[in-house]
Amino acid sequence: MLEVSIRIREDQIEQIIERERPKRVGLQAPDGLVNKLLELSENIEKKHHVEVVMLLDPSYGTCDLSNFDAKRLGLDLVFNLGHSVNIPKIGSSTYMIDVTYDVDFRPTLNKLVDQIDGMYRRVGVTTISNHRLQLKTAVDYLNTHGLKAVIGHSEGFLFDGQVFGCNYFSAKTIVNDVDAFVFLGQSRFHAVGIRLCTRKPTYMLDPFMNEVEEMSEEADHIERRAILSVLKAKDAQTFGIIVGVKEGQFFKKQAEELRDRLSRLGKKTFMFSMREVTAHRLKVIRDVDVFIETACPRVGLDDEDFDRPMLSYEQGLGLIRLLEGKELGDMFDSGFWV
Repeated sequence: MLEVSIRIREDQIEQIIERERPKRVGLQAPDGLVNKLLELSENIEKKHHVEVVMLLDPSYGTCDLSNFDAKRLGLDLVFNLGHSVNIPKIGSSTYMIDVTYDVDFRPTLNKLVDQIDGMYRRVGVTTISNHRLQLKTAVDYLNTHGLKAVIGHSEGFLFDGQVFGCNYFSAKTIVNDVDAFVFLGQSRFHAVGIRLCTRKPTYMLDPFMNEVEEMSEEADHIERRAILSVLKAKDAQTFGIIVGVKEGQFFKKQAEELRDRLSRLGKKTFMFSMREVTAHRLKVIRDVDVFIETACPRVGLDDEDFDRPMLSYEQGLGLIRLLEGKELGDMFDSGFWV
């Protein structure tokens, strides 16, 4: 395995501090970067004489920020590491700070070219923010090695070619123009999501292990589990509808839609709210047959520990279609999984 060189753009932080002149700032990062916060905190306090508070709740992306908490904690601003998009600031207080991995994709790209030789002509290239600097290099490499590589346009504040665990617009915009997709990185759930959303062969390129993996088998397994959860829920009578209260996961309208439609179908419904939707917490609720959450669509797909069916919003809509006597439909077709 290659040594991973991680670069936190401290120069961005310095420029923002010099411009905004905060007295108290917060640091927020995904679990893989949390240990970097201690040294970064010391550097900020020593160099800029600014008080630093580290926010240790999980941070999964731009849907999981702490603008509201910042106000309560008296923070002038928050630096969120590793979830960069094409705008520098989200909400009232949070600045997105680039974290990049210094790694060479060329050996893994060469493996891909050999592996798919003659199978495909046109490929779409996608990635996450940590590899945004390698995106164009990868496209150029593939284009000079017998393939036609393209990057799709994103919607909203994602850069072109970027995907989230719930947002695959950059892949959907070119789905009819390519034969397969390439995902740069070792994030399995991003690569699986592309496969499910586009129905095209998707190759995950892990530069650290120098491995190329086609994701169809894993995606098919996850889809079968998702369908099975919906089928198990079909005969249920009591449903718990969960509204996520994180800043970017607050889909109250969708939750109320599910509640109202299930109620009209004769189902008993209860409304809940949660920040972290976990199997452990839901075990305290016994008189509910099925939960449907509108917070993060990956909750039920990625966690197998729930003791009852846990459905996403799209799965909930599929269930309603079945209860209305219609076909289940494709629950992964949308470019944005609410």
